[in-house]
Amino acid sequence: MTTRTLALQHPPRYLPTRVRSTAYRLLPIGFAVIGIGLSVALGRLDVQREESKLIATASMRLSGIRAGLEAQMRSAFGETEGIAQLLSADGDISTAHFHDMARQAMESVSYIRHISLAPNDVIADVYPQERNQSVLGLDYRVLPSQFPLVRRARDSQEAVLAGPVQLYQGGNALVYRRPVFLKGHKGVRLYWGNVSVVADIDSLLRAAGVVEDSTFRLALRGGDGEGAAGAMIWGEAVLFEDSAVTLNVDVPGGTWQLAAMPREGWSSISLFGSPLFLFALCTTGLFSIFVAQLNRSNRLINQRNAELKHSQAQLERLAHYDAITGLPNRVLFLRRLEQALQAPRVQMAVLLLDIDGFKQVNDSLGHALGDLLLEQAAQRLGAGIGLDDTVCRLGGDEFAFILARADSLDYVCKVVDGLLRALQRPFDLKGNAALVSGSIGIALCPEHGDTGESLMRHADTAMYAAKEGGRNAWRLYHGDMTARLQQRLGMERALRRALEQEEFELWYQPRIDLFSGRVEGAEALLRWRDPQQGLVSPGDFIPLAERTGLIIPLGEQVLELVCRQVRQWRDRELLPGPIAINVAALQIERSDYVASLTRALERHGLGPELLEVEITESLLMESQQHACEILAQLQALGVATAVDDFGTGYSSLAYLKALPINHLKIDRAFIKDLPQGENDVAITRAIIDLGHALGYRITAEGIETHAQHQFLRNAGCDHGQGYLIGRPMPAERFEHWLAGERFTAVQY
Repeated sequence: MTTRTLALQHPPRYLPTRVRSTAYRLLPIGFAVIGIGLSVALGRLDVQREESKLIATASMRLSGIRAGLEAQMRSAFGETEGIAQLLSADGDISTAHFHDMARQAMESVSYIRHISLAPNDVIADVYPQERNQSVLGLDYRVLPSQFPLVRRARDSQEAVLAGPVQLYQGGNALVYRRPVFLKGHKGVRLYWGNVSVVADIDSLLRAAGVVEDSTFRLALRGGDGEGAAGAMIWGEAVLFEDSAVTLNVDVPGGTWQLAAMPREGWSSISLFGSPLFLFALCTTGLFSIFVAQLNRSNRLINQRNAELKHSQAQLERLAHYDAITGLPNRVLFLRRLEQALQAPRVQMAVLLLDIDGFKQVNDSLGHALGDLLLEQAAQRLGAGIGLDDTVCRLGGDEFAFILARADSLDYVCKVVDGLLRALQRPFDLKGNAALVSGSIGIALCPEHGDTGESLMRHADTAMYAAKEGGRNAWRLYHGDMTARLQQRLGMERALRRALEQEEFELWYQPRIDLFSGRVEGAEALLRWRDPQQGLVSPGDFIPLAERTGLIIPLGEQVLELVCRQVRQWRDRELLPGPIAINVAALQIERSDYVASLTRALERHGLGPELLEVEITESLLMESQQHACEILAQLQALGVATAVDDFGTGYSSLAYLKALPINHLKIDRAFIKDLPQGENDVAITRAIIDLGHALGYRITAEGIETHAQHQFLRNAGCDHGQGYLIGRPMPAERFEHWLAGERFTAVQY
């Protein structure tokens, strides 16, 4: 008890009675004044929060429309990229080929009205020609309403969006102007003309969500991409003069501007309409009454004996119970396990459960929400066992169970399946949905041991077997698991020896330009040549290296090997282009990878442009923020960055737009059934168009047939690699391949 509290209870005796009485009367008034002031402050904050919520709702509405507009324009106008790429590469396109590609574009985007080719800015061909014959031979250079944007596209060498435009053949529309340049002598770019896509503006806006709304008034301006200075496109111009929320929309060659405000205007909320103010005011009153009554009683003495008993109980609980979940801790669990083993019974079971995916939740949402997940998981797990059973938290995301009446294996299996299902349900962590699963190991007494130590050890071995089997599963212990564990430990020892003895080597798979056939670089692939076993499959040792953390020193060796080889090839003028290396998740999470790569480049006197770093899409999703930071540092250093196996993860457009990458690699899973597989055709085209729209280079992996190669080339894919082009080869064999021994099956 503090000295101040004692003073309130027993004021000094030398104070006059009237003074003491006045002090006691003024004390609750002082609390009331302070409380009212705080209540007013909280009420004002609440009013501001409600006003901010209305603005945030309008902003979210605009953000959704902006995303829809940008997505629809990428979908509509990205269809011309294949035509433009072919023109840039070949300098021409046949009428039949142009009509076929234009027809496919119009079939996939319903609001495209027509697509035209204008070499030297004179329309030479249009699809469909029906109803558009009048524009053939039209010279943009003599049209003062259209030529300025045609010229802007030519001068900036970037596509622009004109409109709304009064069409020569009638009607209003948006026109996407894509300038086309040919490669001239010594790399000079020669202007060929333009490809134009004409889209129905009303249909495009409806598809993007720009429609009449019962709650918000909307408006859109920025004709010809001129933003706030541009003409109105849709809605009421007066909206931009009121206190509406505005948002810019990126369009080719400029911006549009969206505006929104509630149909009833911005409502005002009074202070007395704030529940938080009223609650704080009531609380202040109650607390003032409580303070007034405090000096009439001797409750503090009783509470002190009680502010003491509670502390003793807390200390006892801390010694035997987990502070986060309230479950028994390891100490109490082992005590109960020993008691259970001493009691006569037919059979009991010990389970060990590890939460799969908990680390990702903890890293991405923070430890506070990670603790909340553990608390909710403990409640679910406790509800899934009997009254005589025990569940505890050993530590981290690991839980242990004693099933006291495991008279049959069927009963144990039923309980374990229920525990797994309980973890599979989504966890609501203060508005954040989290999905995890569990891996469970089971040891039975007396079949698998009759001591607490042996049962825990064998259950732990079975749990790791469940994890290795794919997770979200359970395994019953048997002796082979121990043997496999020993085998894994043996492989780990061999892997450590291989690191010390430098038994690793790099093989190289070439990457070519699909349009010219030139070699544009290679991907370095790790191989382990064991003295006894020969070549060991990467699928056998890479996962083990990641689980044991050996992937970090192994990654250091890869950097040394690739930089050493690149230096040799550069000195001998054999370097085919940038060499790509793969980076594992642990290298990003647990090491300063950028510093390691920088040191390797400096050690061998190499420029950063000679390397490219590839990470998998799944790594981006598991640790997006940290991975993006590393990629940004690599780009700042001058090292190109790529996403490998793109399309096999979540492929979120939101994260893809913000990624600091230069290069997307389409996974072989989408290439193997080309061009017959309709879904794979659609997905591959979408990835190529999306990647180009975002400014990325596109490489297709796993090209094995001429038909695949031809399809990808026509679709505008930049690079390719696969067995049709060249298999992974040791460095010496790769040099021969570069010297002229590469396969001649691919004709350009």
